[in-house]
Amino acid sequence: MKNSFIAFTARALRPFAALFYACIKLLRPQQHKATFISRQSDLTPVDFQLLARELTAQDRSLKIKILCCSDATRGSRFLGNLRQTMLELWHIASSQVVVLDGYALSISYFTQRKSLYVLQMWHALGAIKRFSWQAIDTPGGRNAKIARALRMHANYTALLVGGVASVEVFRHAFRTPRSRIHVLPLPRTDVLRTPDLNRIDLLMSSHKEFFAHGPVILYAPTFRDDDESYAQWMRALRQLAQAVEDIDATLIVKTHLREHEESAQDKAYFAESDHVIFNPEVDTLDLLAIVDHVITDYSGVSFEAAVAGKPLWFYIPDYADYRAKRGLNFDLRDYLPDACFDDPVELLERARTTSLPTPQQEQFLQDFVALSPRPELTSSKQIARLILKGIQ
Repeated sequence: MKNSFIAFTARALRPFAALFYACIKLLRPQQHKATFISRQSDLTPVDFQLLARELTAQDRSLKIKILCCSDATRGSRFLGNLRQTMLELWHIASSQVVVLDGYALSISYFTQRKSLYVLQMWHALGAIKRFSWQAIDTPGGRNAKIARALRMHANYTALLVGGVASVEVFRHAFRTPRSRIHVLPLPRTDVLRTPDLNRIDLLMSSHKEFFAHGPVILYAPTFRDDDESYAQWMRALRQLAQAVEDIDATLIVKTHLREHEESAQDKAYFAESDHVIFNPEVDTLDLLAIVDHVITDYSGVSFEAAVAGKPLWFYIPDYADYRAKRGLNFDLRDYLPDACFDDPVELLERARTTSLPTPQQEQFLQDFVALSPRPELTSSKQIARLILKGIQ
């Protein structure tokens, strides 16, 4: 009933929203300007930083405006969603280009100028779990009526995907014609391939607690949608933490931005161990440069770890349940059968005898991330050229 009411209201308000935005467009003529919009964080994502810098280098006359406001911040402010949407509309109206890393109501719900170039970069190199239109009416997915009423992922001119193996996945997830999809990895791959050594040295010297035990393992899982799944995941995490402590290693846990806030009991449990570091205030891309191994489950971090050349492991004790409820785009055990484990002890035993990416992982990387064979031809350069060509 609630979903039907929201969908009805969204449809009823759309003509008035279109009229309101038409007035803004009359007041705000188009300029040679690119607006970047993100709901992932309040900080500027590294993909935006690198692309904005490259766009400016290739076209000094292009104005850049970056608007980053997380869903949590929008929800915590008085009329936060409405105010942020109006701010975005104000800048979209005067832009030639809009770059997104997720769904933006201000783009898809409203009628845009035909000359507006909208690039959806998304915020991951690929997708193991089903998402967006693939996950409609599934646990954790969007409601179909609301998605249609809000015109989810409409109005895109171009869509980026990390590799050929993900083209069909993204085509269905965004309901985008194949002709609008471009196989170009995100700018973050430039940092993953050639990290800033000075930055890494500073990070290592300021976080010596990361190296109190070895090897150093990053655990970066995806989020869980409900309390039951979260409790199941937390039990598995405790087993992993105990196994890491038994081999005198360090486990850095970096949870998803959308994950539940851990309870006081969970915080106390992990605080007691100097082998587990929970959600340090260090970016995941920086952590990938300093750890020895990466453990994940269904997260896009797997693609980033492969680009960074770190031995990659999948801790998936809930595999059958997660696959049945949420759905997966491919079977992990088909691509990386020797890297998938239900038992943390067995996983760590295998990890201790592995220091380099396996041939299976190298093939996984080739399939899902189309890296340029020429290091000087960065992803940032290629994406900037795509945008500038699109607005000529």
